[in-house]
Amino acid sequence: MSLLRKSILVNFTAYIGIAIGILQAAILSRVLGPSGIGQYSLILSALVIAGQVVSLGMPISFLYHARRNSENVSLYLTNAFWFLLLTGFIGGLILVVVMWYNSGYFGSISWFVLLSIIFYIPVAMQRVLGRNFLLVKIEARKLCTMDILGILTNVILIASFACFHILTINVAILCFIVAACARCCVGWRSMLPALDFSIKPSVRYCGELVVMGIRQSWSDLAILFTMQLNIFIIKYLLNNFESVGYYSRGSRVAMLAVMAGQAVLPMLFSRWASIPIEKLPRHVERVMRVVSCVSVCALIGIVFSAKWIILILYGREFLPAVRPAQILVSGTVLYLVSKVLIQLLGSRGVPEISAMILFAGLLINLILSFIFIPRMNIVGASVAAALSHLFLLISFLVVVRKRYGICLKNCFVLTGADMKFMWKSLKGGDAVVSES
Repeated sequence: MSLLRKSILVNFTAYIGIAIGILQAAILSRVLGPSGIGQYSLILSALVIAGQVVSLGMPISFLYHARRNSENVSLYLTNAFWFLLLTGFIGGLILVVVMWYNSGYFGSISWFVLLSIIFYIPVAMQRVLGRNFLLVKIEARKLCTMDILGILTNVILIASFACFHILTINVAILCFIVAACARCCVGWRSMLPALDFSIKPSVRYCGELVVMGIRQSWSDLAILFTMQLNIFIIKYLLNNFESVGYYSRGSRVAMLAVMAGQAVLPMLFSRWASIPIEKLPRHVERVMRVVSCVSVCALIGIVFSAKWIILILYGREFLPAVRPAQILVSGTVLYLVSKVLIQLLGSRGVPEISAMILFAGLLINLILSFIFIPRMNIVGASVAAALSHLFLLISFLVVVRKRYGICLKNCFVLTGADMKFMWKSLKGGDAVVSES
């Protein structure tokens, strides 16, 4: 199956996942209300960031080494497996202690949920490792199965608890954790034959994975902080969960423009990590044209339909989220295009460049947020995020133009030749795609 066909399959699955996720978000929002959704979003953001921090970039480092050294896949996989299991439990314990001591900030959380979080972090990291194992050979069907199983598990549990009127913030968090376990089962089943438990963890191979992982994870961490930072700042400056709830729903609607496109980005990393340098500019330019075209169409659609989307999904109670959604959607589209270039730099072994640009953008977002939020509330947070994303895209375009000879005028307008190429790829498979 060609890369284009696999991308279409993953994208199609992502759209199914978005549709199911929209149903889940609608149920949660209507049951929990703005304040409950605010606390739920804040806790989930903390879970995601904690998992990324304690993983030290090990999953993406494994993908990088496995693509470049296919003879030692089992060796790298086994070392990564044990490393993530250990750091995951340590990270989960630290996160629970932080949440317990800062209950005034995170809100009331039951002891059972806190205990579950300790085990969630290592499970979440093993899930990412399993997903990256499937990305080594870009096994699109299994990747789709993993995603659909997770989102279906989550929405079924949430809908069931809502029907019996026992859906609370604590229950919703537990549903999220169980869904992560379901995804993890698919990844474990796929990578189990490649795991060699006779291999003892090696300082040499763990060291290689950690070094590249830290290099790669700086950019991943900056991405996560860029996406989640304003939720924490809003809670800190405005000190209420309602504002967090409105902003998180507006952000979620804005993300509809790019959620499916993001699903194929790891595939681009895997592809570009092994593509010959002479073919790279042409391939990158074509991908940029496709992503830009699809994103702009999604942007226009969401800007004009944001109010109706929020009314239908979340109800009139969430109408304050409309303006943030309309502002954020422009920033998220710019961000998606930037993430394409982040995959390019990471796949070529220079993630530090992405990290520097991302942390500069993060600093800009931070400064603008503290300026705008006290004056404009959550609308100010949206403006700060959009402006920081504009800075990111301009910076990445300058870097890749200079470093890889990417022609910027060939990156944004889809051509008739692109349409013909995609049609031939769909009909001809790998033979055609390999010519790119």
